[in-house]
Amino acid sequence: MAGNYPDAPSWRMAYDRDGTQVFVVSSANAVTQLTSAQLVTLNDESDGSYSILGANGSAKLVFIFPELRDLDGFLHLVNEASTMSTAVSADTTNGVDGTWTTISTAAPSSSTVKTAYRTLITSTTALAVRAVRFSASTSSFTSWGIKALHLYGEPVPGANPNRLELWHPTLDEKLGPAAFDWGDVPRSSSADRTFRVKNLSGSMTAGAVRVAMESLTDTVPSVVAQHTISYNGGSFLAQVNIGDLGPGAISGPLTLRRVTPSNAVLSLWSFRVFAESTAWA
Repeated sequence: MAGNYPDAPSWRMAYDRDGTQVFVVSSANAVTQLTSAQLVTLNDESDGSYSILGANGSAKLVFIFPELRDLDGFLHLVNEASTMSTAVSADTTNGVDGTWTTISTAAPSSSTVKTAYRTLITSTTALAVRAVRFSASTSSFTSWGIKALHLYGEPVPGANPNRLELWHPTLDEKLGPAAFDWGDVPRSSSADRTFRVKNLSGSMTAGAVRVAMESLTDTVPSVVAQHTISYNGGSFLAQVNIGDLGPGAISGPLTLRRVTPSNAVLSLWSFRVFAESTAWA
C-alpha cells in the first residue's frame, strides 16, 4: 500500500478514451449515447455530476467494451442514494439484449469523491464480460446523479492484441496498477520511476509511439505539469516519442520524474500515463 490509501484492486479503466461506448437506457428501452465530455465527468475525481434520472423513474447506465474484459471492481458515487443493482453480460450487443448476471445490489455512496474514490471501491470478480450495467429506481424524494463511476479491470488475455501496454522495467510483465502511485509525498520533494512500453501485437508495427500524461481533474499548479518523462536517458519532457515498435517489441527504459513544488495543493490527486500509436501497419 502506497501512503494512507489502499492500492486499487486492479487497473482503472480509461473508458473515456479507450473505445468503450456508454449508453443511458430508459424504462421504455430508449437508448441515448453519452458524449466524450460526459464520460470525462463520470470518470474524473471531482464532485461535478451527470444527471441520469429524476424523481419517480427507472433507468440503466450501460458500458459496452470494445473487447471482453475482466471486471475487478467499481466505484459508484451519487448525489443521492438510490435503489441500485449492478450486472454484467458476456453477449449483449446494445445493453438491452443478452444474458445478464447481477453482481451487486449494494446502494451507492453519496460521499464526496475525495477521498472516497480510494476508500469505497467495491471489489468483484466478473470474468470475460462484454458489458457492465448499473440500474436504478428513484422515488419522489430521490434522483440519480453520478459524481464518479470508476471501473477497474483489464482486457482478457489475447483480446484486442493490437495495442500498447505500459511494461515492467526489468520483468517481462505488465506494469502493476499501483506502479505510479507515489503515496503521501511532501512539498518540495522529487522521485523517479522507470518503466517500458510493449507492443502486444503479434503481427503489426506500432508507428511513432507517443508516451504522455493527462489528468481528468487537475489543479493549479498542475499535477500533470509536476511530472516529466525521459526516454533512454534523454531530456525530461512533457511527452516523448519513442519511435516504432515492431510486433511483440519492448521499448527501451523510460523514466517518470515527479517534482512536487513548494506550493503544491494539499489533496488527493490522480493522473495517468499512456502510450499511443499514430498508425498500425
